[in-house]
Amino acid sequence: MITVGNDLVRDHLHAERKWFIFLGVILVVIGILLLGMLPFATLSVVYFFGLLMMLGGILHLLAAFTLFKSNSRWFWALFSIFYFMAGYFAFSSPDKAALVLTTLLSFFLVFAGVIRMANATVLRAIPGWKWTFFSGLLTFITGLLIMFTPDAPFWVLGMFLAIDVLFQGINYLTIASVIKQIPASSKTIE
Repeated sequence: MITVGNDLVRDHLHAERKWFIFLGVILVVIGILLLGMLPFATLSVVYFFGLLMMLGGILHLLAAFTLFKSNSRWFWALFSIFYFMAGYFAFSSPDKAALVLTTLLSFFLVFAGVIRMANATVLRAIPGWKWTFFSGLLTFITGLLIMFTPDAPFWVLGMFLAIDVLFQGINYLTIASVIKQIPASSKTIE
């Protein structure tokens, strides 16, 4: 008699399915709420970015004086100060930080769109290259729309956060649905 499948994993997934549902519902609700409060969501992104930058500055400063023993430690210390200053800037001027981050995002999207369209034209011999080109075109247009929309810094970052949280919730609910379809125990072959 041979057991097919991994009963431990199956049992664990079935036992924890309720958590996938719970987290999925919570994340979907938060994502929908964030979509209704895009300026608040953008502010949250900026403050989180600032916090991470200041934490990065502290860690780089620690690394400069604990890991590096040569003269290069002063470059790492300077680097840590820049990190910390960028984080402080995000906290002290969240509106300006949102403007800077949104502008950088728009430039990145325009650049990524151009690169993706260029890659697609190089790959014209491959079936489906038009989808890659279309994807690049949409990325390019999104970058331009963000770049030339005056109030974009107040909602774009928040929209990206809200959509990400919403889709993470949908992902958890999808996983819970798939878990329900997995048989509780493996089949045996004789």
